[in-house]
Amino acid sequence: MLPARTDPVATGLVLPPAMTAAPVRRVLAALAAAGGEARFVGGAVRDLMAGQPSADIDLATTLLPDAVMAAASQAGIKAVPTGIDHGTVTLVADRVPVEVTTLRRDVATDGRRAVVAFTQDWSEDARRRDFTVNAMSLSADGRLYDPFDGLADLANGRVRFIGDARRRILEDVLRILRFFRFEARIGRGAPDRTALDACRELAERIDSLSGERIRDEFLRILRGPRLTGGDGMILLMADLGVLDHVLGGVVDTGPFDALVAIETELGIPDPERRLAVLAAVCGPAGDSIDHWRRRIERLRPSNQMLARVAAVAEVAPRLPALPPTPLAARVAAYRDGVVTTRDRLLAGWARGRARGITDDTAAVGLRAALAALEGWQQPGLPVGGADLVAMGLKPGPALGQALAELEAWWLDEGFLPDRARCLAEARRRFTPLPSAGD
Repeated sequence: MLPARTDPVATGLVLPPAMTAAPVRRVLAALAAAGGEARFVGGAVRDLMAGQPSADIDLATTLLPDAVMAAASQAGIKAVPTGIDHGTVTLVADRVPVEVTTLRRDVATDGRRAVVAFTQDWSEDARRRDFTVNAMSLSADGRLYDPFDGLADLANGRVRFIGDARRRILEDVLRILRFFRFEARIGRGAPDRTALDACRELAERIDSLSGERIRDEFLRILRGPRLTGGDGMILLMADLGVLDHVLGGVVDTGPFDALVAIETELGIPDPERRLAVLAAVCGPAGDSIDHWRRRIERLRPSNQMLARVAAVAEVAPRLPALPPTPLAARVAAYRDGVVTTRDRLLAGWARGRARGITDDTAAVGLRAALAALEGWQQPGLPVGGADLVAMGLKPGPALGQALAELEAWWLDEGFLPDRARCLAEARRRFTPLPSAGD
């Protein structure tokens, strides 16, 4: 059995405001009043020790789930059994949810889910976690427990499985993707060789996971800063055969690498846009144009996400590398939406940069086009079909054509004509001239 340090490695640590907020203190007091020990665990502790903010506040406790719910009831705190079979109860204090999970150990695993038994042994609970950096825990009075030297790994940018990497992956195959997510986020230097070998060997088991689990974890990977270049996670995942079981592989990472660089320069990273550009070049050479759709649908995206990916992937070969004018960008946004237009501008910019087409002048123009969309609210044509009918035009296809012609004029005028000007232009264009006998 892997030895674990049980004594605290540091004391008197100053907790961040998120951990000392009144709702969290109420939850901790309720658990203590019931005779339980509770500590902060997971991402909140890891991020604190890395000097990064964290939105997640999770607690582990020695109390059994029923005792947690009873303690909450006694303290007037709402308890929601969100994952009670696995020991998780969400306590809602002053409208703030705090997840509380009973210490546990794995009894059986099948690569997707685990059967657990509850315990009061903090070492057992830490041993079932995936990486050393995620096994740290922190008491409310500032004592840090680090059973597997996660603090040193965090300081050195190492992502290391607790125990045997292959065995830990066989317990939960999602850990392959989690490994690359943490490498992309906190890793530095060469990744752990034994972990990479295990990921390569077991990559095909990713197919046993649900599309939703793969999608959510892959999008988290795409948020990380360490994605591109020779030591980036996307190329590494492709080389190990992991990406074959996520997106069907890639044939060209150039546009993706360029997009990440551009987004970083502009400070607008977006995992869904990155997925769209990556999907546009996914699949083996010579595959059909619909390959990206089949693979994305495997990830069970929402309709909104699928539409966003499609808006880039379906037009990727035709995206211009040279910038439109700011007005043209707004016209495109008027017709297709701001998000779609921004995605296409950035994807086109990335495609051009990857092929050496866009220069500094083009980059200035693209920045101007993107700036034109910032905070822009799509206006509406000030007149409608009823206004043209009132002028004497008859309902039908001709009316629709006339309205489209008027809208095109209004767009060319930069959305500036108001209702009065639009009506005057409509009368000029569409009102019949009087005959000679009138």
